[in-house]
Amino acid sequence: MAAPAFAYNVVNTSWTVQCIFSPTCSVTVTDYVAEFAVSGGSGNGRLQSRIFQSQDGNWVYEYRINMTQVAGLTYTPYADYLAIYNWGTPIQYDFNSDSVATDHVFNITSGGCSPCTKTVTSAFLSSGYTYFYASSGVYSGSYVGGGESTYFFGLVSSQAPVLRTIWVHLDSGWVSMQGYAPPL
Repeated sequence: MAAPAFAYNVVNTSWTVQCIFSPTCSVTVTDYVAEFAVSGGSGNGRLQSRIFQSQDGNWVYEYRINMTQVAGLTYTPYADYLAIYNWGTPIQYDFNSDSVATDHVFNITSGGCSPCTKTVTSAFLSSGYTYFYASSGVYSGSYVGGGESTYFFGLVSSQAPVLRTIWVHLDSGWVSMQGYAPPL
């Protein structure tokens, strides 16, 4: 993989990040779930992409890599990257309430989902792709239902969503599926 051309600022926050986008702290989401085969595993991984429109007219995109329904057969397969070609420039906000509006990507680490345990630790732009990296890997389990999932992680665009190709990197290579992203 090429060296990052631009690193995004990734922060952890809680479900209250929704209050940035709605005065009632409540949003109506639209989810799209795509399953993908995992080499060396029984069961499918899932990519959940979630969208909603904020009060200022921008679009919030959230993603979750879910390996909970994958059981390793002879070893424990894992996912570690999500990549989207030409995602565009994310709009900066103060997602973590530190009074500095330079955040690009947020992890909802409390109140977002269960059994979520993994965060995206870095995000960057390289060769036209926006990459999201979970440095400790998102592992399958030793039985179906025992795997891991990322927390929802997200970013904001002024562009309305379309279904596009999104890539997830597994220990066995890249797999593609559909999910929400800004148009090309």
